[in-house]
Amino acid sequence: MEGKTLFVEIQKQVGAAHFVLPVEAVKDSKSLPVLVHPDKITVGSGDGGSVYRFPDGFRVRPKSCSGLKWLDGDGLHLRLSVVEEEQKEEEEDGRGEEEGPDIKPGKTRMCCAKCGQQLLKPSFCAKRVLPLPSDGWQEAVAHSFCHKSQDTQNMAAQTLAPRQADILTGTGHVLVHAKAIHSDNVEVVVSEDKLVQVPLVRCKRCRSQVGVGVTSGKKSTSAQETPQPPGAIKLYLSEITLHAEGSTCSPVTPVTPGHTSPEQDSVLAQQLLKESESQYCLRFVVQDLRADVFLLMWLLKSETRLMTISTRGAVSSHNVLKILYLPLPRNGVNKLLLESWKKDENVGLLSYPRDTCLRLVSHLVSHTHSLPPSLRSMNNFMVGFLKLKNVPVSITT
Repeated sequence: MEGKTLFVEIQKQVGAAHFVLPVEAVKDSKSLPVLVHPDKITVGSGDGGSVYRFPDGFRVRPKSCSGLKWLDGDGLHLRLSVVEEEQKEEEEDGRGEEEGPDIKPGKTRMCCAKCGQQLLKPSFCAKRVLPLPSDGWQEAVAHSFCHKSQDTQNMAAQTLAPRQADILTGTGHVLVHAKAIHSDNVEVVVSEDKLVQVPLVRCKRCRSQVGVGVTSGKKSTSAQETPQPPGAIKLYLSEITLHAEGSTCSPVTPVTPGHTSPEQDSVLAQQLLKESESQYCLRFVVQDLRADVFLLMWLLKSETRLMTISTRGAVSSHNVLKILYLPLPRNGVNKLLLESWKKDENVGLLSYPRDTCLRLVSHLVSHTHSLPPSLRSMNNFMVGFLKLKNVPVSITT
């Protein structure tokens, strides 16, 4: 941790918090007084002392102190019971932000998140906005009837495709008809990589991949047969921005290397939460479209809030989705774990464009380095997080 900043990890469900005080080792057998008050923590005394004042609505119970220990490189660790006064309206509004894209019938603009290029025709007007079923619905069709028939087989072989004025919303993407795409701004190309079996949808301005093509109907059985043009376009929510009619398409705020964008954080967190609910699992194997594995990831869905408090009174606070992860498995141990996870029915599979995978890894690693050194790993996993959208709080007292 840089400077004198108090780190606090709050577990809302249990009403407790883990504090890390930037206290250096005391030499020459001298004592260093650390006083815990309901509204502040003081370290030392006199002119050399430090005071960390808690923000309004956040208090601790001094007598609940436990887990007291000093770690080299971190400082003083302790746990305290906390009492928070939160406004229910703000919390409910924040939760609503994580439910997914708010798309309504009418003229909706979808733009490239990297450069702001408009992806849909200006004349496109959605008459219907419908939710897609959960992933793997085809496999569930056979279990919906008491006997197999040609009808069930035909149903399972079908692909859900939007009409020309439809928008279908999924856990991490939207489906639109191919004719809704602005051909002057978007191109659909066949990948030169033989392992990628779907057409790639790219922004012509910045060349970033914003989605893939979806071919409706039966697949080609002959290698010489000309591939069918995609009847629908799948646009990834992590690669696009949504705008109401009359608003301006603007790219996501660029960030410098080593830093992350809260807006991109919230999009990735929202997508992972929806995938977890859709697939009924907390562990995922993350791979790109050519099946190269980037991450093994374990979501910790307990309500967690991280807060930093400086001696100058500056407070930064945000709710986070805490994640255990292993980057691209390279050594033998990670490969064995990867094979084990692939065979486990309770582990989900997430396939994203390569840029999205790299962005997810970058965000997790960046946030890992923002934690105190002793909290950056757990049970051979790296510890990271993604900031949720309902969190931007920065206070100076």
